[in-house]
Amino acid sequence: MDSYFFVPGYKLGNIDKIKALGVDEIIIDLEDAVKASDRQMILSRLLSDDINYKEYYIRIPLYDYQGKIDAQLLLSLLENGFRKLVFPKISSLEDFEFIHSYFVNFSPAIILLVETPRLLLEAKDLLLKYKKFISGVAVGSHDFMNTVGGVHSLRNLEFFRLQILYLARMIHVKAIDIASMELQDTQSLEAEIKDGVYKGFDAKLYIHPKQLEVLKSIKLYSTDELAWAHGVEDAFKQTQGKADEFNPVVIDGVIIEKPHLRRAAKILNYYNENI
Repeated sequence: MDSYFFVPGYKLGNIDKIKALGVDEIIIDLEDAVKASDRQMILSRLLSDDINYKEYYIRIPLYDYQGKIDAQLLLSLLENGFRKLVFPKISSLEDFEFIHSYFVNFSPAIILLVETPRLLLEAKDLLLKYKKFISGVAVGSHDFMNTVGGVHSLRNLEFFRLQILYLARMIHVKAIDIASMELQDTQSLEAEIKDGVYKGFDAKLYIHPKQLEVLKSIKLYSTDELAWAHGVEDAFKQTQGKADEFNPVVIDGVIIEKPHLRRAAKILNYYNENI
């Protein structure tokens, strides 16, 4: 499962250190992690530094302090060549359509961070209509549960997370799981990471290097699962790599069919990359 790591906009100097930890994507946060009064200064640095920040995602605020759409920062980034963007706290499909008028001519790659109940219910129509702009759909669980008024827990988030997963699958983009605030309870974080993997998420949001240490310390698949994947791989090799020629086989008393090939490949790729 890929790692998407938030770097606060006022800590741009930490990006090289975070990259060295092996994260898959960096998200420079200009929204929750920075004061509104600092955003213009950070924008100036993004535009003037020798470093090419355009390779990273930028999470940008799209509303002012009164809750009205303010797309000036978005437009400044687009006009200066930034194309990888994270859209947080979109209230509704109607608001997204209004914001669309600002970015339609720039063809950005957008991660839609779903953080409101209304957007969750309207996301299907939004994603089908604007899928060419969407590179991923992410679970914004903390703002979502704050709006709902409930306790932030995997149990309470079950429906929400699965909906985001299915919506991402619907348009064939990355499904990105929740960001954890946990830094001390490593068992809880480990369980959360594994739960996302077993549900089928492609990536997870991270906010602190300690969380990456937990990710690296665990094995997402057991040795039994690895042995199973090798068995499936051996059976697949008999088809000379042609999935259409794969016949059901029995491995350890379980029938294996074509849909299992993808899971086996996922397990083998994980071990090849991490072990």
